[in-house]
Amino acid sequence: MKATVLHDEHGRILGISKIEDLKKSGSKFVKAGMMPRTGQRTVEINLSKELDSRPLCELHNEYRVDITKSRLVRKTEPYE
Repeated sequence: MKATVLHDEHGRILGISKIEDLKKSGSKFVKAGMMPRTGQRTVEINLSKELDSRPLCELHNEYRVDITKSRLVRKTEPYE
């Protein structure tokens, strides 16, 4: 599954959402997303099976974006 990740210039995750078919879920919207502010970026990431099964809150708290490879990596420090 794919996820959209909003992050800052250091790779800190500010927001994360899974990409779903909105019509299939019953929504009348055709598109949804996050709008980055100055200094922020969004990236679409293919989640591995392990990461896809984890709650988004855990991904937000325990991972960051490797901005050179556009992938999620586990945080090495609790304050990152």
